[in-house]
Amino acid sequence: MHEIINSLFNYALDNDIAVEYTDKLHQNTQSFADVRSRSIVINANWQPRKQLPFIIAHEISHIMQCDQDDAILSFTTLLSPKYEQKANVNAIKLLIPFYADNKEIDQINLEEFMELFAIPDSLRDVCFTEIKDYID
Repeated sequence: MHEIINSLFNYALDNDIAVEYTDKLHQNTQSFADVRSRSIVINANWQPRKQLPFIIAHEISHIMQCDQDDAILSFTTLLSPKYEQKANVNAIKLLIPFYADNKEIDQINLEEFMELFAIPDSLRDVCFTEIKDYID
């Protein structure tokens, strides 16, 4: 898991996204993205810990996929579900290669992928679609 986290942080840095990975926050404090400053703050104490790659990919996606209108919305406490879903889809796309690249097609398993990164069950259909697109 540590290698995946480092790879995601390197991806962020390669895309001019500043990263703050802190263990100074309570385990229930949400990580976040600041679109205007192109930076993300990741709570290293988050539980479950195996969800950190998904969270990091999600926050990176907020910055990578936004335009100026998105930047304004990112500073509100009530983000549109549209922006959250967009970040979730792109986070899943970022994570699939970490799971699938060393596997034969018949070894790729939706449940295993979701369990590995503690992806919420509400994103099952998105995971299925993105994995299918990745292997096709």
